[in-house]
Amino acid sequence: MSRALRTAALVLLAVSLGCTSSDPTNGPSFFPLVYSDFTAATPLEVSIAGTAVFRDDASWTTFWQANTPLGTPVPPNDFNDEMLIAVFWGAGRTGCDQFINAIDRVRVRIDNVNTLGVIEVEVGLLPNLGDCNVPLQPLQVIAVDATSTMVDFVGFVP
Repeated sequence: MSRALRTAALVLLAVSLGCTSSDPTNGPSFFPLVYSDFTAATPLEVSIAGTAVFRDDASWTTFWQANTPLGTPVPPNDFNDEMLIAVFWGAGRTGCDQFINAIDRVRVRIDNVNTLGVIEVEVGLLPNLGDCNVPLQPLQVIAVDATSTMVDFVGFVP
């Protein structure tokens, strides 16, 4: 079974499990999603803090070309299988580590408001970037199974 089909099955399972009652006192249900760091994104230089979700080659290529040194080749990704989720902390920081690990968890959230499910990306505190006095624009880009499910960033979102 492809990664996209596994994610779709997980979201459908989560929906069926999370919608067993119309009782508004039911809290949300959470189902973890597996993700991996997309370290090929290290050359990105994103000066404005924010988040992004890339579901196709065109949006990824446009973003890459606008935020990397001229001529840096776009790292390939099979958007039929995986989408990319990114968090950028912007310019104005110094340290030694550009590509960081601050995404604490990725999960599907089912609640009474979003009964079709939402991919929730929980962002933790920006870790120590090291002792260097090199200007940085820290970022983290992850790959998850491709889906059209809405993505919501929570926690310490830049």
